[in-house]
Amino acid sequence: MTNTSSLLLAPEWLLTGPDAGTPRKAHGVLVRRDRIAAVAPLPQLLNDHPEAQRIYLPDCLLMAGMVNAHQHGRGLSQIQLGYHDTFLEAWIASRRGKGILDPYAITHLAALEMLANGVTCAIHANYTYGTGDYENEVREQLRAYDDAGLRVTMCIGYQDQGALVYPPHEACHLHGLPQALRDWLSRPGAKPYAGSVQDTIALMHRLLADYADHPRIRLCYGPGGPQWVSDDAWRQLARDANEHALAIHTHALESPAQVRAARDLYPGGVFQHLDALGALGPRTILAHGVWIEEKDMPLLAERGVSIVRNPGCNLRMHNGIAPLARFLKHGLTVAIGSDNVTLQDDEDLLSELRLADQLAREPDWQGAPPASVEQLLAMLTSNGAHAAQWGGDTGRISPGLAADLVAIDLTRARTPMLDDDMPLLRAMLSRSRGDDVRMTMVDGRIRYLQGRHTDADIDQARAAAVACAEAARTQVDQLRRGKARETVEHLCQHYRSRA
Repeated sequence: MTNTSSLLLAPEWLLTGPDAGTPRKAHGVLVRRDRIAAVAPLPQLLNDHPEAQRIYLPDCLLMAGMVNAHQHGRGLSQIQLGYHDTFLEAWIASRRGKGILDPYAITHLAALEMLANGVTCAIHANYTYGTGDYENEVREQLRAYDDAGLRVTMCIGYQDQGALVYPPHEACHLHGLPQALRDWLSRPGAKPYAGSVQDTIALMHRLLADYADHPRIRLCYGPGGPQWVSDDAWRQLARDANEHALAIHTHALESPAQVRAARDLYPGGVFQHLDALGALGPRTILAHGVWIEEKDMPLLAERGVSIVRNPGCNLRMHNGIAPLARFLKHGLTVAIGSDNVTLQDDEDLLSELRLADQLAREPDWQGAPPASVEQLLAMLTSNGAHAAQWGGDTGRISPGLAADLVAIDLTRARTPMLDDDMPLLRAMLSRSRGDDVRMTMVDGRIRYLQGRHTDADIDQARAAAVACAEAARTQVDQLRRGKARETVEHLCQHYRSRA
């Protein structure tokens, strides 16, 4: 929906930011082109701007758009794609038995699903489909986000170790496998991501040149995680990130197996090690962080590191529960992400936030206090915008900022009643869901309104994603499926022996 004139948004309630207190009633927002032009009482806006196109949002709360701060652009869920809920390392290995998906089709559907759930900005974490042409994969994914109209921060991935099991046990594990499986695993394959660290940096510089002026696309480095990246590569990526003011978005201590690998690799502490390599700072984002210990939190807080909570994925991948309450107690900036593996197998970020909140409730009265409404809203909006490197332009409603807005219908939250003792925002966070979203606006353009995408046919996008998944399945023969299952079995034995 192209806005050829000013838009005047008239909700029942307006929340300008997570720390704004009680939402304002009878207030509106004037949007001109891609910016918020004014925030004022509705009668004043109606009087001062009679030329503006009016969009009434009865029963709705208008707030800053939600930010999905960690996901991989998978529009079909892992259940739909045939992946079982299992240990993270087994899930990764099972990809060897799957075909190659069309990066555009699968990402375009993911972007449209996020828009329908009130997400206006997303971080696309490192992911490769194994085509051997990673640059084309990234460009196709960026094209998909651009076509959908979703704001995105694209992570350029990197990995140079730990392809089968976490170091330092790779060679030992491979040697212990049956010869036929060892031969199958050792056959030449597509290079990981762009290839060498020099190739990765060169790719980043090409993309930076091509997307420098794009209003909704930013780039950052996405090294897979401490155990997947050598020290030399960390140094080079961190140096280039610092020189070009780029973020580093990485997985960190997601699973028990990663914790054991980190102890072997970094006896002085994984975060102390990354800090010495120059990889920790205010533009560092750690996804998951399930097993971050409290003794490490002061360092992370001092460096200004952000953490992204992924509660549904952490449960479904048997990884555990991240200590959200203790993150907040130490003043860490925490955002929320779906990882495309939510508890309900959808892209409902509101429900994931609610899950994170409930899992953080410590049974001990002396424990860290639960998250406040303001902290939860910040996770959903301003903290996510900060992690995505859009914090100076989005995450709040204020004149001059980008018009990334979402309207949430409060009917579910208030029906059949809502006691006066229950604050409206707490009720919304406790009861509202993604399908209560009535409008999603990105960069001043309405992309989703009253149950329909304004510039895309989501049924067509779903059909394209399904077609690419069916085509990918035909690429895989029974031998490959069998070898992939055998690989998973041996890998599980390896990690069980080290538990």
